Amino acid sequence: MDDKTQKERLEQELRFLKESFEAEVISKEEFDKGRDRIERKLREIGNWEKESLKPVENQEKPQESKEQPKEDAAIASKSEEKIKLRVIQDEIVEEHPAPKPVEKEPFAEPVVYEENKDDEKGGKFFKYAFVFVVLVLIAFFSYSYFRDKAAPQEKTNNVKIPESGQVQKTNVIVLNGGKSCFNCGTQRVLGILEGWFGKISAKEIDYSTNDGKAIAEKFRISLLPAYILDENITKNSAYEKFKQAFSKKNDSYILSDDAAGATFYFRRESVPNRLDLFVKENDVSSVNAEENLKEFLDNFKEAKFEKHLSNGALAKELQVKSFPTFLINNRVKFSGVHSAETIKDNFCKMNKLPECGKSLGKSLV
Repeated sequence: MDDKTQKERLEQELRFLKESFEAEVISKEEFDKGRDRIERKLREIGNWEKESLKPVENQEKPQESKEQPKEDAAIASKSEEKIKLRVIQDEIVEEHPAPKPVEKEPFAEPVVYEENKDDEKGGKFFKYAFVFVVLVLIAFFSYSYFRDKAAPQEKTNNVKIPESGQVQKTNVIVLNGGKSCFNCGTQRVLGILEGWFGKISAKEIDYSTNDGKAIAEKFRISLLPAYILDENITKNSAYEKFKQAFSKKNDSYILSDDAAGATFYFRRESVPNRLDLFVKENDVSSVNAEENLKEFLDNFKEAKFEKHLSNGALAKELQVKSFPTFLINNRVKFSGVHSAETIKDNFCKMNKLPECGKSLGKSLV
């Protein structure tokens, strides 16, 4: 996947996260966490200036590593000198035994005689043997400790969950727009539902089929894609946490349009070459969207463009909650600030004009 596609998906996910938060589907803590994760990925793709700081931080580490060996070498050198000095002192004591003091008899150094050398060797051997035995015991008990500590985890991993305790899959019917909608992908939302309720069994149905039309009428659906879950979700422990994102209809549970990221007003009449823009007053993003749209409008003279305010009649009718939002051919919407090239690509997916072959600005104004 190229950077452009990944960036668009991340921006779409950020918009969906914002819409879910505004619709009170998720908490502010979940919104902040998701937003930080998406913005971090966007920074990685865009090679933000923060990446240039990493080499500077890494330059200081070699100096520390060079100084450390010097200090270790100095300590080791001092230790060797002390050891050598101790050996020399021991040799001097053996060659010239110290006289036994008379007055301070309890603190006098023992006199080393030639006949006691064998006993001294035996004492050293005993000391070495004792140290060796202690080390062996330490190693043994350490091994036993870590082996016993790891054993319960291995036993737990081998435990088989009874089939009766397995969580039942949640059935999901996805009513989608098929080829009529260029941004009606379902994998992202299905992944979210699986994260909420565990394993799911999804069945996708085109709205234009007889089954699709019947489902749309039964649940009074006007915006696609729509996600219809069976009543098994109420038995899931996570349902209480996410129930505000659903509405109950005919013993089924419909995911809200905001949470579903629905974009296709399939019941509205298609108007070719039409482009509507919904903006919010005194909003920086809305102003930036209009600036980036100018290049597109200068090149697409046949486009029927109209701007709408957030409190306008059409915005209320379509329940537009995120600004800026574009509406193509009176049916498919997409939100956010986009370059002229991205606006052109989306527009030309539903309209065939000679200007679609042009290359417009890919950078944001």
